[in-house]
Amino acid sequence: MNNNNLRQNKLIAEKTAFRYSKEDMSDVSFEIGKKSYTANVFGLMVIFALFFGGRIIMRRFAGNPDMNFSVGDIIFWVIIALVGIFVVVTLIREKHKPTIFVTGKKIFYNGDHWTSDEISLVRCTKWLGRIEVYSYGRKILTFPWERDNAELFIAWVNKCKIAFEDNRMKSFQ
Repeated sequence: MNNNNLRQNKLIAEKTAFRYSKEDMSDVSFEIGKKSYTANVFGLMVIFALFFGGRIIMRRFAGNPDMNFSVGDIIFWVIIALVGIFVVVTLIREKHKPTIFVTGKKIFYNGDHWTSDEISLVRCTKWLGRIEVYSYGRKILTFPWERDNAELFIAWVNKCKIAFEDNRMKSFQ
């Protein structure tokens, strides 16, 4: 399934999920996944760069007995190393991050919980598609829209009649 179909399916689920659920939401229970696709994309970029960069270096060394690196080579490999470190750190952070659970009209995260009445605003940011959850003016939770079941969270917000600011780019919807 390509990215556009995935995005379209998530947008459809935002509008249709929980349409027939009970008013008290007692039949609703889901977990917002830890997995984010950003680290996977960067990881694929690093693998691509290592493969083709390694081929370029092997070819260059075949005709370069002194094995000198140019400034461009050094900068290229430093950037690849930094992106690789970023990918590893992101994957470790995602693995150890607490999971977000929604059960009925409550959200559970990192030992805390909030009812839908305590949540004053949910905002979806424009550029990075992050979902920010506010309780009494204080940001209590933020996560990317690309996570598994994030679309269910937005449907839950709409079903619970929580104020929702959708600032996502309209051209991608």
